[in-house]
Amino acid sequence: MRNILIAVLIVLITGTIFSIGFYIFSTQSKMARLEKEREQKPNIVQDPNMISIKSVKPEVANSQKKDSYNNTQSRPKTMYEKAMINRMASVENELNSYTPDNTSSCDEYVGYRVSLHNKWDNELNQIYKMLMASYPDSQKKSLKNEEIAWIKERERTIDGIRSEASDDCSANIEIENREIDTIKARAIELAEKYDRLN
Repeated sequence: MRNILIAVLIVLITGTIFSIGFYIFSTQSKMARLEKEREQKPNIVQDPNMISIKSVKPEVANSQKKDSYNNTQSRPKTMYEKAMINRMASVENELNSYTPDNTSSCDEYVGYRVSLHNKWDNELNQIYKMLMASYPDSQKKSLKNEEIAWIKERERTIDGIRSEASDDCSANIEIENREIDTIKARAIELAEKYDRLN
């Protein structure tokens, strides 16, 4: 009788371990699949009056600008900020749908926050590069110094959160949420600067 109980207990423990492993594997597979699908989808702008990011052209020579000035009067202006916000809306909706209540662990929830953080960071890097390509040398240096100061301030804020947090989970959640807000705000700020150039 005792051997039967031990065998049943071993089977239950083994089954539980395999179930947990399968759950972790399937969750990671789902996240990888969603990430891959998101990368493969083209960026579609919802507003038909808006020009997509793919149509933004690099700076043209002054003579070409003067020739095309009259042709561009009737066409809507490129609003990079709007395009970026539209692009990120579905990403935010999807990743913000995960909460500590509907995820299996703090690490899983933080993983979704990190994904959103990375998406906004990619947008920020893209608009920063576009500005650097559009600015004259004097403004490039100013933007670079501004960006360095912004990064240092971000790091101070994160260090402050980490030192005040009661546990690793709450610190990670607060840090990621703060990072998302800060990076998003900076991306929008740079997009506004870019729109003023055009």
